[in-house]
Amino acid sequence: MTDWIRSGVIAWMEGNRYGEDETVLVYFKGTGLSLMAEGLVAQHRPPFAYGNDAAPGDWGVIVHPMFNPSRNDFDDIDYRKLCPQGAELMVFVPNPCFAKAHGPKAYHYKDGQISSCIDYEGPEYIGEYWPNKMAPLITAAGLDYNNENHEEQLTQLISDHLGLPALDRSTITVDHNLMASYF
Repeated sequence: MTDWIRSGVIAWMEGNRYGEDETVLVYFKGTGLSLMAEGLVAQHRPPFAYGNDAAPGDWGVIVHPMFNPSRNDFDDIDYRKLCPQGAELMVFVPNPCFAKAHGPKAYHYKDGQISSCIDYEGPEYIGEYWPNKMAPLITAAGLDYNNENHEEQLTQLISDHLGLPALDRSTITVDHNLMASYF
């Protein structure tokens, strides 16, 4: 199930399809939930939600705020610091900019390096400073970007390619108190 890409994971969890969810979903493998949480806290983006701690070799999930307005911090965080040798991250940003209504973005990291930057508005794009090792896969899929479900289809394609598990509301814990205190 990939319909969370339309609204963000927290809004999806709460059944609010049109909410202004400014959170980021990170799938991680080769590192633990506690290390991910500590790394996010160190970068001032505490986890708002997380799945069960994943077994070695399996994907885990964690959700954090995109920004930290209390620190006037609206920059992206450095996921390379959260991706040590042997680790892999797939980062989904469902709502990168409400004001300008841009589509989702996704980033794949492996061994501390970024391998793919996927802009849902031009997912097959490869640039000098915009690596996209998944571009051939995306191009070969021949997705119709005029289809109203193209974001879900692209997310499913990425998820299938990497073997990402479907999100399950029953296994994700949301820290509502932290969320309320954060903003």
